[in-house]
Amino acid sequence: MDSEVKQFHLRAMSLVAKWEKGEGSSYIDEAIVLDREALGLCPPGHSERELSLISLASHLSNRYHQLGATTDLQDAIVLCREVLELRPQGHPDRSMSLNTLAVFLSSRYKVLGGMQVLEEAIVLN
Repeated sequence: MDSEVKQFHLRAMSLVAKWEKGEGSSYIDEAIVLDREALGLCPPGHSERELSLISLASHLSNRYHQLGATTDLQDAIVLCREVLELRPQGHPDRSMSLNTLAVFLSSRYKVLGGMQVLEEAIVLN
């Protein structure tokens, strides 16, 4: 793993751990900033891009569940779609990515509605 990218991920994970312990809601925001910086260091084709996408999507989803900001959920969905592009048919982790995207789409349906979103979630899951 790229040393600088690794440092961003380790710091973000440390902040999320503090947030999960209830030590402060700002920790998830700081973790997302670090995740975005790590992703910025991982252009398409970079070996750590997949991990950076997953980490950022996960933390955005966590913040969505805490604060209910639909933009976080929308961003997590976009990131999950990109992860799927990196995990073609036959990839050992593709089903996990499909499930995660289906869960995010289901959450979006509950908030925003839209049969197309629900149908996509059902097909993916």
